[in-house]
Amino acid sequence: MALWIVLALMTGAAALVAIAPLARRRAAADAGAGDGDVAVYRDQLDELGRDHARGLIGDRESEAARAEVARRLLAASAAQEAGAAQDSAAAVRRRRIAAAIALVVLPAVSLGVYGALGRPDVPDRPLAARLQAPVDRNNVADMVARVEAALEKNPDDGRGWSVVGPIYMRLGRYDDAAEAFAQAIRLLGPSGDREANLGEALVAKADGVVTDDARAALERAAASAPPSIKAAVYLARAAAQDGDRAGALNRLKPLYVQAPADSPYLEGLRDEFQRLAAPPALPMPSPEEAQVARTAEERMALVRGMVDRLGERLAADGGDVGEWLKLVRSRTALGDEAKAREALASARAKFAADPQAQTRLEALALGLGLEGRGA
Repeated sequence: MALWIVLALMTGAAALVAIAPLARRRAAADAGAGDGDVAVYRDQLDELGRDHARGLIGDRESEAARAEVARRLLAASAAQEAGAAQDSAAAVRRRRIAAAIALVVLPAVSLGVYGALGRPDVPDRPLAARLQAPVDRNNVADMVARVEAALEKNPDDGRGWSVVGPIYMRLGRYDDAAEAFAQAIRLLGPSGDREANLGEALVAKADGVVTDDARAALERAAASAPPSIKAAVYLARAAAQDGDRAGALNRLKPLYVQAPADSPYLEGLRDEFQRLAAPPALPMPSPEEAQVARTAEERMALVRGMVDRLGERLAADGGDVGEWLKLVRSRTALGDEAKAREALASARAKFAADPQAQTRLEALALGLGLEGRGA
């Protein structure tokens, strides 16, 4: 409602600004047109007086001329007064009509047209809500079609290829995305982001497998200045796929340690650490146990009891590294960081001679925030 009031006030102000100069110009024209003839006749009377004084004309000629000029002056004065009154009334009418049109008719017509063709019933769409809304694939498809048509006419438009590449990725058109990023690199030159985008598209095209072509693009991105975080993550995944967990950890750990505290990719690196550690799923109650524990407090107590029993069994019997990873993760999820660190220390002591286990335990500790930044 406040918006409508503001718009109405703005419309009225704009109309007044448009009308005021017209009214001033008309008043000035009316004043200037009537005074011209009267001034001329007055000058002629003065000139006759000066000529008579110098003896250039006689008394009789002077009186006759003065009488004629005076007659014309009186006629001009009377016409001026009548015309001014008539013009003043006409000007007032014109100004009133213009004001009515500007202040009433035009806004009314505009409002009527908007009511017929516009959509005043559509609610506001704040930017934050639009950014979080699902992608409208119809609109995206139209936009892609327009960009593709433009690229068909101008295939050397590197900016167009760089714009359409990420859209192809969102649509799952990974072949087209890889081609678009390759074209952007060819036309605009290599950069860390472009090479990383190409590598990511090639990985997606291969269903998550880091192929040789993808690895080459990612290596170039990782060697750029500044190095690409995305490339480092995918290269770490490639190392893990090859069974080199230590190499994957060495790729990610320096980025994590050296990153500024407000880096937007810190949370993503923690997720990668947990992916690298590959801990088993958290213990969950069975359907029968969940039915018994009806409240949230009862369910939490049930889960905590399961985790405690897991810890007691591992302390007594040992267990494999996966169970220890599950225990550390479960303790952290329950908020028992002190017990989580105790379990982590026990696991490291138990698997001191197993480099693979040590790597997984360190990756989980970094991913859970038990070590490294802020630990």
